[in-house]
Amino acid sequence: MKKKGVKKKMLHQTIQIGSIVKTNLRHHFILPFLSAAGILFVTALVFPITALKGQDVGRPLEFFLPFAGAALLTPVFLPEQDRSIWDVIASKKINTSVIYMIRLLYSIFALAVLILLFIGLMYRNECEVHRFHVYGSIASAFFMGSIGFMVSGLSGNAIMGYMATVIYYLACYGMKKHLGVFWLFRMSAGIETGKGWLFAGGAVMITMTFIVLEIRRRK
Repeated sequence: MKKKGVKKKMLHQTIQIGSIVKTNLRHHFILPFLSAAGILFVTALVFPITALKGQDVGRPLEFFLPFAGAALLTPVFLPEQDRSIWDVIASKKINTSVIYMIRLLYSIFALAVLILLFIGLMYRNECEVHRFHVYGSIASAFFMGSIGFMVSGLSGNAIMGYMATVIYYLACYGMKKHLGVFWLFRMSAGIETGKGWLFAGGAVMITMTFIVLEIRRRK
């Protein structure tokens, strides 16, 4: 009897999560996804992505593409900034953090897919892309998106999240020494290492955001 009860509960939770994913993809994901795809399209127009070599390969991947991360990860908390939507979400039994995590995961997945497609296009156009370009591009976009995610989540204002990503981006132009391992334009300077710090930094910001939000919720 207990096993049947557990199975029934797990089935119910699976159906509920599936419903959440479907609803969020339909209502809250299309615009951020199109925005990120638009950033990639503009990047392809602004930068010549044919037969690039050396550090030239890193320029389109670091000068524009990181904003795709901001476009996808910053709006994770945006729907609940509408009070009526927040009231509906808060009335559900499922923890709001679960909903945010679901949005975050499919947004990160979409970000990785878009960047892989863009790098695939570069490869097809005879650019000398390597593994560290793939890794570094995803890391850069993930880190920038994590900044927007954290600021948006903790402030309750998505606009502030977007502003924070722009401030960080501009800081990378004049504060290379101060930013150290978190400097964005490493590949464009011919540096093939250090992007792991961006992954780690992004993961820390996301984790801290969830911890703080959970503390606030319990209070």
